[in-house]
Amino acid sequence: MSGLPGPRPDTAAGPRRDDAYGWDVPAFWETRPRVLELPGQAPAFDEDELFALACAAAARRTALPDPQDVRLFADDHLVNPSRIDAYLPSPQTDEGFRGYAHRMRKAGVRTFALTVNSLQQFDWQFFRTLRRHTGPVLAAAGTPPPGGVDCHLIASVYGTAPTHVHKDTAGVLTYVVSGYKRYCTWPFEVFADIAGDGAAQRQVNLPASVRAEDHLDTATVVEGGPGTVLYWPSDRWHCALSDGRPAVSLHLAHYQWEDRLETLLRRLRRLTTAELGVRRFHGGRDGADDTAVDTQVHKTVSRLLGDTALGLHTGLRRLQRETATHFAVVPPPRERPRLAPHDPLTVPTGSALRARTADDLTYLAVNGHLLRAGGGAWLDAFLPALAPGTTRTAAEWAALARAAGASSRDDAATLLAELVRYGALDAGAAG
Repeated sequence: MSGLPGPRPDTAAGPRRDDAYGWDVPAFWETRPRVLELPGQAPAFDEDELFALACAAAARRTALPDPQDVRLFADDHLVNPSRIDAYLPSPQTDEGFRGYAHRMRKAGVRTFALTVNSLQQFDWQFFRTLRRHTGPVLAAAGTPPPGGVDCHLIASVYGTAPTHVHKDTAGVLTYVVSGYKRYCTWPFEVFADIAGDGAAQRQVNLPASVRAEDHLDTATVVEGGPGTVLYWPSDRWHCALSDGRPAVSLHLAHYQWEDRLETLLRRLRRLTTAELGVRRFHGGRDGADDTAVDTQVHKTVSRLLGDTALGLHTGLRRLQRETATHFAVVPPPRERPRLAPHDPLTVPTGSALRARTADDLTYLAVNGHLLRAGGGAWLDAFLPALAPGTTRTAAEWAALARAAGASSRDDAATLLAELVRYGALDAGAAG
């Protein structure tokens, strides 16, 4: 490898086991960076498929819940969203990622990094593929990540990544698809003084003046080419390096911090302070000290915890996460199908459904989505029929639903349509 600074690679693959590619996940999870191997040392993901997904993301960028899920650095600068379209990949102009890199070079862009966040949101089949990779790892790790799982694609040409030295809140498995990637990683303490208070629980980018090559003596390096998987824990600073040639990598991020509680408490304090401050206009005392604020927050949180609706909401959210293999972002529902009685419908491998009944309502978690049905307790009797690989006609599935207790043909037909929309049934026969 020319042009990459030196040493301390961690290349231990660890003892082999029968789960999660044979990796001994507990030996390194959230403790140390590792270089891991895939069976046959072949890339786990197809580059052409990833290019098609990147093009789909680029085409839908402005309609996404967060358009910044597709972003581009060109020559170390973040491209303004108003100008980004001309710099995004397209099947009409590019033959794969290498063709895209060639077009960027002709346009005068020397280095770039295209990032697509939550790549799984763009295709149901790819989402299932990711779940097959992620499920065994989570099972071996033993504890699901509090902040969920996400998948990010990076296609790049650079020497040093434009994000420089930074840390996220995720332990990351980086699958090198093409090219070569090297990550310098550092324990949190190395840059803690620069990062400031609270950096352990948030994403932090250090100034560009903090250069990876100046801190190699404290770095642990993980690196590799296609078929290699690179891991670092959530508390590690890291900086990506490459050799200036095209590279594609897929990053499965396991977020170890859940920010919602911290955000909720911060908002509660702000609202409570404002509420106590208003009282002085109604004969109350001037202002409010921290003790009064904390007392009021405690009372509010206690009321929330005593609310049975909160317990239901928490339980349903857990079901959503479990049926999505803890992915925080899932593909949107497909278009509602028009099913004929003879149409074959197949249960795909990797689909997950769970039902919960409360207050005469049945909630059905389907691949990370949540549906609600009145009087739908019969779903518990129907769900076991949805064995992966099973193919039946729409009429046969409807008959099973009626036998389980669906009150009408319309209820059964509605259920089947919803299962297709949310990825629990696919149109067509198996294979």
